[in-house]
Amino acid sequence: MRHVASEILKERKTKILSAIIHQYIKTGKPVGSNILIEKYNISLSPAAVRNLMANLEEEGYLTHPHTSAGRIPTDKGYRTYVNNLVKLQSFAVEEEGRIKKEYEQKHNEIETILSETSRILSGLSQYTGFVMAPKAQYDGIKNIELVQITKHQLLIILLTNSGLIKHKKIDAFLTQTQLVHLRDFLNKSLRGISVAQANKEIISHIINFKQHEEEFLRIAEKISDVFYDIQDDIYIDGTSNVVELPNFNDFESLKSLIKFNENKEKFIKIINKDFNSNGINVKIGSENMLDELKDLTIITTVYKNGEQAVGILGIIGPKRMEYQKMMSLVSHVSEMLNKFFKDKK
Repeated sequence: MRHVASEILKERKTKILSAIIHQYIKTGKPVGSNILIEKYNISLSPAAVRNLMANLEEEGYLTHPHTSAGRIPTDKGYRTYVNNLVKLQSFAVEEEGRIKKEYEQKHNEIETILSETSRILSGLSQYTGFVMAPKAQYDGIKNIELVQITKHQLLIILLTNSGLIKHKKIDAFLTQTQLVHLRDFLNKSLRGISVAQANKEIISHIINFKQHEEEFLRIAEKISDVFYDIQDDIYIDGTSNVVELPNFNDFESLKSLIKFNENKEKFIKIINKDFNSNGINVKIGSENMLDELKDLTIITTVYKNGEQAVGILGIIGPKRMEYQKMMSLVSHVSEMLNKFFKDKK
């Protein structure tokens, strides 16, 4: 038998693996050698194709159901396919236009935009879309308001540069004069710095604020706790899109996915790992490190306020998805959100 150069063999394996994944994405059925030869312009004999498919299976890229001679991709196979995408497929012009139109029609409140972004991701992908709100520790402080709502409770309202509004009640009492002085002092001292920086600096700032020092220091500690306790929030839309997929029949996985809407902290912890990553991130099946997600793929990317990455968005779908189209969708929506923050300044 003629020796085939290793580079040619590698190219043939890559082409066959890519063809199998394309076909499996379209049909959801195991792929045989005859289909590959007929539909994907593979100019090899059926025996040669079957031999290469067997090699790919031995190497962990393919597997096959016991009842079929055809092959289906493994997580490793999908990973190789995603890694070999040279460039993202251009998103359809009309779909890109739909994204722009959605943003142009919406009011500029950040909570509305984030909620609508998750809906756009879900609607265009037909999977589950999600957007994490800007991370407070990277968000600058725009304004702090103090309101004495009862004799024993002070309401602290924090407005960030990205437009997020956070508020919390603390047990404290200030006279109107004290309240005005403290509010003006806080805004002068903390406006423009990050929430994380404010949490570290607020007590030292107020120690230097001489008026009623002991009382203000006690209140400063409570305000500092408010900054520390600000939690990441996330907007999720279209969970039912995933659980209604034909190949999503694991009841335990279904329950776990639905609970993400109820226990968002767990989901946030998972996707937070991608916050310092560049570009599009794809986690396939077992790469998500949770049994509940073993049949799913998560595609994420960060969005920015200027040059600073502030949040994460993406989709959750089946491993059998159109990766190029979904990666392109996530990328386009991220760019739209980046533009929203840029125009908002």
